[in-house]
Amino acid sequence: MNSIRTRILFFFTLFGLAAGLAVFMTSWSSNDMGRAADKIVTEHLPMVHALGQMQVALNRQSNSVFQFVSTRDRVWLDNFEKERQKFLKYYEEVLELAQDSLEQGKLAEIQQLFLDYDNGSRQILLTANSKNPRSQIKAESDRLDKIQSLIDQIANLRQGMTIVLEQSIHNTIHRNRLFAFYFPIIIFGFFVLLAVYLFKNLVRPLTLLIDGIRDFTHGQADVRIPSIGKDELGELQEAFNEMSREISSERKKLKTESQSDPLTGLFNMRYFRRQLVDEFSRSQRYSHPMTLLMIDVDYFKNYNDRNGHPAGDIVLKEIARILIRNVRGTDIVARYGGEEFVILLPETPLDSATHVAEKIRKTIEEHHFPFKETQAGGKITVSIGIGSYPDTSVTSGQGLIESADKGLYSAKK
Repeated sequence: MNSIRTRILFFFTLFGLAAGLAVFMTSWSSNDMGRAADKIVTEHLPMVHALGQMQVALNRQSNSVFQFVSTRDRVWLDNFEKERQKFLKYYEEVLELAQDSLEQGKLAEIQQLFLDYDNGSRQILLTANSKNPRSQIKAESDRLDKIQSLIDQIANLRQGMTIVLEQSIHNTIHRNRLFAFYFPIIIFGFFVLLAVYLFKNLVRPLTLLIDGIRDFTHGQADVRIPSIGKDELGELQEAFNEMSREISSERKKLKTESQSDPLTGLFNMRYFRRQLVDEFSRSQRYSHPMTLLMIDVDYFKNYNDRNGHPAGDIVLKEIARILIRNVRGTDIVARYGGEEFVILLPETPLDSATHVAEKIRKTIEEHHFPFKETQAGGKITVSIGIGSYPDTSVTSGQGLIESADKGLYSAKK
């Protein structure tokens, strides 16, 4: 008797022997709860899941555009198209599940915004080699935020529908209890048995499911519903937990990919620039010093030409490890692009940063890299430019980068 329908039918049959009316009313109430639960399962959960997948696909598209602009690696073009197809697939699912004109209107807005975003992203990809796409990326990022906002609004609508269905289920349970209380004493025992059975095998599982769904619709990605049996609700619980695990894993993976460089494991420029703005604002507010180191591997093209790009990748990874070992845990190390790195040193004046830079330069110069003898002087070296705040020429995070870049240029000369 692992099926909910089989169990309910068995109890209703026994109860019908004592009172046909009790069977009818209890069956009606149970079917009412079943319809509410089935509506949650067949309409709201797939809708919430598809909306979540749309958001994941959008974020991956945006990341693919940024990565292509940063690396010019054509694999990101394939990723962009793959995530675009995923978005359209889940958009079609959401469109089929949309129930009222309000949802359909928001979906129409999403469709138009996505067309604009898709066209703009393709324009960025086509012109990335010929001009600086930052302003275009900012415009497409604004469109992406609007799409995300509309998706959240639809999810909130579904949350409200779920609350209504929850209330319907609780009202039905309440009617069952009132009926059991006022029913004649002869069949009171049947009601007690039925109430205990429903609470253990239906009410409690449904409550757990509804609580899990509510937490999920409130934005908690890693929701786990305890085991509630091996019947249909148990299958639903397992399916819900699996879906929650997948979405949580995808979000964590996306967060890691969106802020790290795939080759060295350091922070990427998108994350670095965001942190630079925050740290510079904090330094200005409290009049605290901060310094930025810009590091470039000398004659790296010559090394790649002689030893191949795989060997060059090893050098970049080794340098990344050296940088991490020679800074504090609060410092921010990022790959600036190609063979360039940047280190943000909060709460660090110029003289202290100079010592750090010299320590890094000397450590790299003395490190045993593969094929280092092919370089000038038989060793791999770096040049380091330093930009520091406070400085009359530095008024922003971008100004700090420009100051360090000028220092690097001088070091190179």
